[in-house]
Amino acid sequence: MKKAGGRRPSGPPYIFSFVWLIYLVYPLYDFSSRPIDQLIEGIALLIVFVGLYLYSYRRQRGRLYSVLGQLLMVGIFTFRYDASFIYFAFYPSPLIGMLPNKKQIVISMSAKVVLYAAVCWNYKLYLDSNSLIQLVPAMLVMLALPFAVRAGHKAKELRAKLNLANEEIARLSKNEERQRISRDLHDTLGHTLSLITLKSELTEKLITRNPERAIQEVKDIQVTSRAALKQVRELVSGMNAVTVLEEMDHAKQILTAAGIGMETKSELDGRIPSPLIDNILGMCLRESVTNVVKHSRARMCKVELLKQTGTLQMIVTDDGDGTDNVSSSAESQTASCNGLKGMRDRLKLVEGELEFESAAHKGTRLLFTVPLVNKSGEEGESRA
Repeated sequence: MKKAGGRRPSGPPYIFSFVWLIYLVYPLYDFSSRPIDQLIEGIALLIVFVGLYLYSYRRQRGRLYSVLGQLLMVGIFTFRYDASFIYFAFYPSPLIGMLPNKKQIVISMSAKVVLYAAVCWNYKLYLDSNSLIQLVPAMLVMLALPFAVRAGHKAKELRAKLNLANEEIARLSKNEERQRISRDLHDTLGHTLSLITLKSELTEKLITRNPERAIQEVKDIQVTSRAALKQVRELVSGMNAVTVLEEMDHAKQILTAAGIGMETKSELDGRIPSPLIDNILGMCLRESVTNVVKHSRARMCKVELLKQTGTLQMIVTDDGDGTDNVSSSAESQTASCNGLKGMRDRLKLVEGELEFESAAHKGTRLLFTVPLVNKSGEEGESRA
C-alpha cells in the first residue's frame, strides 16, 4: 500500500528505480557489436534482469529471491560475456539494504561476496593490477551501499517514531488539562448547583402554602447563584493565570518526555511584579516550548530570564534544525507563522517586543522584551 506523496513503506519512490536504467545503454551498445545470436540472447537476459530489478524495487514480498536472481544474472553476464558486467551488481546493492531482516541481508551479502570471489578467480584478476585498481573500489562501494541504505532507512523510522511520540505527548497534555478542568468544575460547582436545585424544588412546593418562606428561598437561590458565578470567574481566572516560573516547571516535564534537555537561568528574585506581564510571558514560553518539541528536533533547549534597566528579557534558545525561510523582520515573521503572530499580539498588551533568529541546522532563538511596568496597578489607579 502506498503512502501519501507516492512513497511506499518499504523504500524510496518507485520512479527512482527507473533513473538507473539509463546505464543499460552501455551493455546494449556492447551487444550490438556481437553476432545476432548473442545480441538476441543478451537482450533477453537484460529484459529478465530489468524485470527482477523493478519487481524487487516495487514489492517487498519476495524481494530476497529477486535480489538473488539479479546476482545470478550478474554472474551469467560476467561469465558469459565480460568481467566488466560485475558493475551490474550496483542494481541489487541498495535493494539488499531494503530487505526486512538481518538474516536475509546476510544471505544476500554472502551471495554477493561469493560472486565477487568467483569472478576474480575465473578471470584471475588478482594477477592484473590494472583490473584490480578498476574493480576493487567499485566492489567495496557495492558492499558498503546496503549498509548506507539500511542506516538511512533506520533514521527515517526513528524520525517517524519521534514525530508520533511528540504528537502523543501533545495529546496526553491536552487530555490531562481537560481532566483537570473537569475535576475543578466538579469540585467547585457540584455542591453549589446541587444546593440551587434543592432550593428550587423547595420553593416550588412553598409558593402556594407559604409564600413568605418561598420568597426567602428565592433570595437564597439568588445569593447562591451569585456565589456560583463568582466561583466560575475565579476558576477561569485560575486557568488563565499562567506564570513564568510555573510554566518553566511544566516545560521541563514536556521537554524531558520528548527526550530534549533543558537549561534554565533566572535573574529574578521571585515572581514578576506585574501579574499581567507574568501571565503573558508564561503563555509565550508555553508556545515556544511547544514549537521546540513539535518542530525543532533539538537536543537541548535553554530558557533565560534576564533583568535589564527598566526591562525584562526572556530568551528561549534551541539547537535544532532551525530554518532559513523566516525572515528576521517582525512583520514577515507574523505573516508566515501563526505562533509568532499570536505571541507578538500578546506582547502588544504590555508594549513588549519579539525578536526571532534562526538559521538552517543552527537552531532558533526567541527574545522576548517587556518593560517592567505594573499595568494592572496603573489601570486600578486610573479607574479610581
